[in-house]
Amino acid sequence: VVSEQNWDTVREGMRRVVHGAAGTARALQPLNGYQMAGKSGTAQVIGQAQGKDYDESHTAANLRHHALFIGFAPVGRPTIAVAAVVENGGGGSRQAGPVVKAVIDAWLAQEMPQ
Repeated sequence: VVSEQNWDTVREGMRRVVHGAAGTARALQPLNGYQMAGKSGTAQVIGQAQGKDYDESHTAANLRHHALFIGFAPVGRPTIAVAAVVENGGGGSRQAGPVVKAVIDAWLAQEMPQ
């Protein structure tokens, strides 16, 4: 990406994933004052027929989607970036997001002792 404005747009979008009113990972909002940016994702394990809805409850555990989440913090001046994959975990924000947040929380607690 050549334009700094494009980078700003990406960073703001990732911030809104966690801190936006409609963010898919808004449940991860840190309570200790810093802002975290992130992006959730899901990697499909098995194919499904077009137009057919995926139903995790009717899928063998070893064939469920993988949960993905990447994040960095603090948003304004990042000191850590983390990526997590939870095999057969399902949704990224729900399963891999908390893993990323826990690592970031631990890092920032060491970096900025209370």
